[in-house]
Amino acid sequence: MRMPQLSVAKFTLMVSAIGLSSILFIVLILLDGTNTTPPDQVKIAQLDVTMFIPPPPPPPQITTTSDTSHDTSTLNVLDLTGTVKVNYGIKNNMAMPNITDISMPKFSLKRFELRDFYTSKIPMLEVEKLDKVPKVVSQRYVRPPKSVRKYGEKRIKTTVELIIDQSGKPFIKKIIDPAFPEMIETIKTWVKYARFEVPKKEGKAVQAVYLYDINFNYG
Repeated sequence: MRMPQLSVAKFTLMVSAIGLSSILFIVLILLDGTNTTPPDQVKIAQLDVTMFIPPPPPPPQITTTSDTSHDTSTLNVLDLTGTVKVNYGIKNNMAMPNITDISMPKFSLKRFELRDFYTSKIPMLEVEKLDKVPKVVSQRYVRPPKSVRKYGEKRIKTTVELIIDQSGKPFIKKIIDPAFPEMIETIKTWVKYARFEVPKKEGKAVQAVYLYDINFNYG
């Protein structure tokens, strides 16, 4: 009767050993499966970041400092009875001198003659280019001054450059040779009352430049 009890005990031990082995095997498989499971994938979210560049700073303000100090300069003006002072500052101030009396220049109407400054827009030619040389048609006898007559000469020859206008009136352009300084006024008086023929070019009245000799005879 002891044999059957031993067999049951062995069988129970074998079953227990097999069960334990199975449990260990399953545990090993589970552990191995846990290690071989691929790790969870980490999802990286992409974020677009836009960089906003701030606008450049405004330029620094330039502050102009006005020099309120006045630099006084003195400007001398000719022919005035004082000086002109100019103050340079924010506003230029000019102080005018006190002009008490300015005498006007005196002109001698006796010496100032318009015929010495004759001008015209009509064509002007030399007498050599005219149809003919104009001749004197009228004149007034002008006696030379006494200061010249005392030299005893009976004939005084003078040379003058004339401008004869389209009506025959002469004007003095230049006195070339008055012979004597005292004869200048005598020459002007003669030219004032003289008349020439009308200078013409191809039958049309023009002006002429005439180098003319005026001979003053007396005695």
